[in-house]
Amino acid sequence: MLTVKKLADLLGLSPEVIRHYTHMGILKPVVNSGNNYKYYDEQDLLYLANIRVNRSLGLSLPQAQDFQSGSVKEQRHLLTERSRQLCAEIEKLQKLQKRLTEVENFLAQAEMCRKEGVVKDVRRDPIHSVYTFGLKKSHTDRFAIVQQWSKLFPFVHFSVKIPKEELNDPNFGGPYSVELGLGIVHKYLEEFHLQSTPPVETIPEGRFLIIYLKTYDILNLGPKDLKPLLDKVLSLNMSFTHSSSGRLLAIEETPDGPLFSILIRVRISD
Repeated sequence: MLTVKKLADLLGLSPEVIRHYTHMGILKPVVNSGNNYKYYDEQDLLYLANIRVNRSLGLSLPQAQDFQSGSVKEQRHLLTERSRQLCAEIEKLQKLQKRLTEVENFLAQAEMCRKEGVVKDVRRDPIHSVYTFGLKKSHTDRFAIVQQWSKLFPFVHFSVKIPKEELNDPNFGGPYSVELGLGIVHKYLEEFHLQSTPPVETIPEGRFLIIYLKTYDILNLGPKDLKPLLDKVLSLNMSFTHSSSGRLLAIEETPDGPLFSILIRVRISD
């Protein structure tokens, strides 16, 4: 017969684990009526060893108990189901890791942001956005879309829209009629099987000018803030074909308040 300490020592466990498993009814020791000591036999040793194996597979204690009480066929079925669950968890974590890398890359782009703005001339895939803040009138049909998309963080991002009419107007003094909402790149729109019909706004793939800048007030942007972008499109003798989309890259706390690093992306002709 084995005492609590002896059984624990045989499997490298603490006596507390033995007592817990006894309390759960997994181990069934003989109790000495004289001193109330508990004594275990070889069957308890084997049960305990097998339970520990099952627990190492990520099974909860109740699941490990169910596993042990089933037939070999039932045990194999439980392991197959556990393997399926792990595959789903691994796939989810791999997607999250990939997205974390992308978010880190965008965070690195925040280091390019300057008060005077930095402009790039690039090609980009389609991007889709839905805006709910800053609209001239309420659009309740957008709320269901935002609710659906918001469940997909971090695969969606916070988006910034400036109307193309204001961007293309050389006499516009500002501030721009900024709208805020959620955006998602095309590959994730397809991956999550989202709709891109109105009121979702889509900017097709093509050539874009992107300005990276810092601002204390996203809602108070004007031509002065976007001057490098506006100068660039003029130097190309082009105009903007769509309203902007944008992305909040980072927020930094400063003595003057939160400082926002953003990019404003506007499509031009190919």
